[in-house]
Amino acid sequence: MNSAFERSRSRRVLLLLGLMFYLVPVASQAQEASIIGQVTDDTGAVLPGVTVTATSPALQVPQVIAVSDERGEYRLTQLPLGTYAVEYVLAGFQTLQRPGLRVTAGFTAKVDVVMKVSALSETVTVSGTAPVVDVASTSARTQLTRETLDLIPTSRAGLQSMMVLAPGVRTNLDVGQPTANPLFRAFGQNGDSWQQLDGVVTTSPKGGNQSGNWFDSSVFEEASITSVGNPAEAPSRGIQVAIVIKSGGNDFHGSGSLIQSGKGWQSDNLDDKLRAQGITSGSPVAVRWDRSAELGGRIVPNKLWFYVQARARRDDNFSLGGFNPDGTPSIARQIQRFATVKLSQQVSPSTRVVGFYQHLGQTGNQAATQFAAWESRQVTYVPVHTGKVEWQMARGNKFVSFQYGFWNWYYRRNGASDNVATSDQLTGIITGMNVVAATRQHEGRKGVKGVVNWYKPGLLWGNHDFKVGFDYTPGAHADRSTVDRGAAGNYILIFRNGAPFQVDAKSNPTDPSSPVNYFGAYLQDSWTIARRLSLNLGVRYAHDNGFLPEQCRVASRAPLDVVFPAQCYPFIQFNIWKPVSPRMHFAYDVTGDGKTLIKGGWGMYVHQRGIDELQMGNALADSVATYTWHDLNSNKKFDVGEVNFDPNGPDFVARRVEVGQALSGAVPNPNEKEPMTDEFSASFERELIPNFAVRATGIYSREHNTYRVQNNKRPYDVYNIPVTARDPGPDGRLGTADDPGTTLTYWEYPVAYQGVAFQEPMLINHKGSEGNYRSVEVAASKRMSNRWMLMASYSATKLHVPFVSNTAGLTDFTGGGGLTVVLATFDPNAEIFAENNTWEWLGRMSGAYIAPWDVLFSANFESRSGDPWARQVSIANAGGRTIPQNRQRVEPIGARRLPTINILNLRAEKGFLLGAARRVALQVNIYNVLNINTETAVTPLSGPNFLVPTTITRPRLAEVGLTYTF
Repeated sequence: MNSAFERSRSRRVLLLLGLMFYLVPVASQAQEASIIGQVTDDTGAVLPGVTVTATSPALQVPQVIAVSDERGEYRLTQLPLGTYAVEYVLAGFQTLQRPGLRVTAGFTAKVDVVMKVSALSETVTVSGTAPVVDVASTSARTQLTRETLDLIPTSRAGLQSMMVLAPGVRTNLDVGQPTANPLFRAFGQNGDSWQQLDGVVTTSPKGGNQSGNWFDSSVFEEASITSVGNPAEAPSRGIQVAIVIKSGGNDFHGSGSLIQSGKGWQSDNLDDKLRAQGITSGSPVAVRWDRSAELGGRIVPNKLWFYVQARARRDDNFSLGGFNPDGTPSIARQIQRFATVKLSQQVSPSTRVVGFYQHLGQTGNQAATQFAAWESRQVTYVPVHTGKVEWQMARGNKFVSFQYGFWNWYYRRNGASDNVATSDQLTGIITGMNVVAATRQHEGRKGVKGVVNWYKPGLLWGNHDFKVGFDYTPGAHADRSTVDRGAAGNYILIFRNGAPFQVDAKSNPTDPSSPVNYFGAYLQDSWTIARRLSLNLGVRYAHDNGFLPEQCRVASRAPLDVVFPAQCYPFIQFNIWKPVSPRMHFAYDVTGDGKTLIKGGWGMYVHQRGIDELQMGNALADSVATYTWHDLNSNKKFDVGEVNFDPNGPDFVARRVEVGQALSGAVPNPNEKEPMTDEFSASFERELIPNFAVRATGIYSREHNTYRVQNNKRPYDVYNIPVTARDPGPDGRLGTADDPGTTLTYWEYPVAYQGVAFQEPMLINHKGSEGNYRSVEVAASKRMSNRWMLMASYSATKLHVPFVSNTAGLTDFTGGGGLTVVLATFDPNAEIFAENNTWEWLGRMSGAYIAPWDVLFSANFESRSGDPWARQVSIANAGGRTIPQNRQRVEPIGARRLPTINILNLRAEKGFLLGAARRVALQVNIYNVLNINTETAVTPLSGPNFLVPTTITRPRLAEVGLTYTF
């Protein structure tokens, strides 16, 4: 069946390619960056036939030329980002020049000009600023130019360092450090983000979308972050990130930088409150440095350009409350090494080929924590490979592009001990070999995409910019394979306050395959009516095919071969989705001068199939089977005979996928529908003064076909046996002063439904789980001019999530982005205090001022709401038999909230000119200037560690840097 589909899909791809080539004679240029406008004389009459010429160092051809049409309108498109000089020439009129027009990727600058009659041949240079309001875009987009990325003090840590500048986007806190993995969301909603590095899709095929996105931000020329109003070319609702890598040029240019920090450059942010909780070692820096060098230029002038870059950075940090066996504070170590190469060849005046490759090699050695022993750390290696080859053609009103790109990353996790792994449910103490050691995670995408533009003026009451495109990604993958854990054994011993309780049997070794084949096509029209109203109308079709191929596994080592025997499994086809999603947005130029716009619209966005959704049904997926442990000789070690490993025996509790902890053994749902989101938005944008604009936006999103996980063999209504226990209060001990005097109840099922024979999870669409989000945002942006720049924003979102997830544990707040599918099971226990009706808010302000004598001062401030949460209790020994232990909330989500986080980073820099185009700069960055120690996560479980922080903000840190540019 799958091979027949592949043949059918191949025919569709060939048909679309043929259609696109057929359209080329009448295709148009893509609006990657554009300058548009109208030319009139001083009486207001339109001027056709004006020759409009744009020149820029960013062009790989000498110039781009357009001629104004019968309405006096002109259009310069497919412009590389950069600064342009535009000249207007018409016989009998003064020649007009507009220098210094800065355009950014995806931006349409509206520049109307007035030419005066002149009998003499003369040239007039008109001063003015480039527009800051995009008259053609109907999306809420943040443009981050190279100067913004260079001037604002951030950690230079790839996506994270951009996200901290985008309104409405929550990401990892930026206090100067590289991040383990970038996590981000916008306006309360996780997932469905779409990242592209120079056109290459780097979105993880898993549910969280952001794993493996480690990039070198020093090679970014510019970035565009769209959080609202995605057009049809965007496959998903979430944050759209488009990054442009630096290019060469006809002139050689480059830079080198040395940045240094360390233990002696920081403060201590521990206070008496933290020390009273047993935290005597914070999480300061031990060693930190950053080295990079880049060079760009020409191989053949105007024909072949190159750009190369190399970077290495080290980041060693003390662990919060962690100590080595000799009593010294424990240190987590990380080294990143980047290399980037980009070539641009102008094959002919209308044809261009671009290719790049970026490699990352990252090594890491985790530290002990206040809960995890030194022997339980991970030793890791992560290589990431990203690259593309793209062919472009621009001719008149035509633009065509075809691209092949790839992105692959691997995560090798090794252990540091041969001792058996242990974990205590109540104290949180972890010992022995790391629980996820001996794993090999591998994710990636490779595929082709193409686009054709056709710009047709004067059609149906306006101008049309048609765009048709496709993207095809076969075999997207995100699986985790495992090897045997050796002397440590393929199991984890579970304790409760030191008492033996359960055994988690691991499925090692295994090598699963859970691919997704995705094909998307879209048709989009940007329709401008009377030069004031722009309609962005589009529709997107997708063919989303997730399946499990035939595959086999070897048996686990005895005695776990009973649980995970050698076996082969047949092909499994999940539902093939074929959604059609329309998008309709508008932008109206209120005043007609491109300075005041009202924007808004509606779009339907479809969730893409995640690999982790397939892994629930993959018998080879890295998984854990939990059993009751009878420590017969009380030696707190597992001995053969202390567990009945029969999957249908009395000791069996559950089997779950390791990544995400969803129940394993899932089957496809023939009635499953793809989750969708409706998004409505409206905004007002105004250029108040040259280079300064403000924006106010309202957004409403509502979900459809929201997932839950149903156990077909154990339906909702068989959870009918109440298990009741007294609430022991925050200290986790009954009979103490903090006991609230209340009881807790959860529901278990009869013994007749026990065993793996009664475990058959399935994804269902549940109407009662559909959430909605109401958001407001205000933002202001001042482009660098007159020596200063400014960006400021405030956003707030009211969440309504009927049932937060419980497959990955009790997550009170769906925060941070997430790396795996996180869902709510369909049973009454998943609905106990599971509703999230809370607010989140986020305020940001960043700016820079260049003082005389080449002195720079810049700052970046963020204030964000802490996550809401609720106290939890772990119930055991309360008479439960089929569910012997249950962890549940005892109060509504939002009954407690982490403190508001206020982070301020500062920079001072002094530059020295060494001659033409050469400069040396000395800079000092200070992160967390206020030296806050705000808790960013605490232990929510009642017991000895209740309220104990698991992470706090890093202390104040200074670093010095030396840069040389030419």
